[in-house]
Amino acid sequence: NESACIAFVESIPSYNDLINNDGSSILPKSEHLWSADEVQTTRIIFYMRVIPTCVDRLLASVFKKVVAPTMFLYTGHLKGKVARYAHSVFVAFMSSGKDPCPEERTELKEQLVFYYIQRLLEGYPEITPFEGMASGVTALVRHLPAGSPSIFYCIQCLVEKASSMCSTNWEGELESSKKILDLLLRLLALVDIQVLPSLMKSLAQLMVQLPQNRQNMLLNQLYQQIAESDDVIRKPALVSWVQSLSYLCTQEASFASPTSINNINARL
Repeated sequence: NESACIAFVESIPSYNDLINNDGSSILPKSEHLWSADEVQTTRIIFYMRVIPTCVDRLLASVFKKVVAPTMFLYTGHLKGKVARYAHSVFVAFMSSGKDPCPEERTELKEQLVFYYIQRLLEGYPEITPFEGMASGVTALVRHLPAGSPSIFYCIQCLVEKASSMCSTNWEGELESSKKILDLLLRLLALVDIQVLPSLMKSLAQLMVQLPQNRQNMLLNQLYQQIAESDDVIRKPALVSWVQSLSYLCTQEASFASPTSINNINARL
């Protein structure tokens, strides 16, 4: 029942206890000391496996106070398997909706997204597991209200991260960069119609800056994805968009200049 669920969740060690090893001053301080404690990690994994099964019974205030700090801490765990459990808690909360105060829960979801996106992208690809990140992003675009500012923020951050990785060392981070681009392409079929134009424009501005072979690869992927789509509402817009994008990618002018960005905006 609800009281038992709350009591269970409130027995989770506090954030301060986790990072300070229950307040012990004997052990030397280290940034990742908490993640090296196998016993503590096993205990937290148990909590994170149970919480998704009862998250609907948790008040938003309880989740914010007790669960969220530990969830965010363990999204940065050095072991990807452990971090994925933390991402699963985020996904479960984003998907939850049975609450006597739905406005409070929705507001908290919006708030959590901003820190969640910052934390996971700061650790990607060295720490953040892509599977966990993809599941979290998919959950938030599916379950937040249409036109949510948090969704726009999420897309903006993903595009900026992909652009940064591609411009600094595309070959060295090929696989990690490609995964973010693939995720952005998948979002074309998931985001609500209010967000779709912004996503298409951001993707276009990113793609025209890529090497031609990468442009061709992504365009082929887009053509296939759109051809297989049964979404009669967004498909016409996507067809027109990818045709314009294909045209832009064939131009010889440098798209890094302000004039080029204006050309993209006008064309799209």
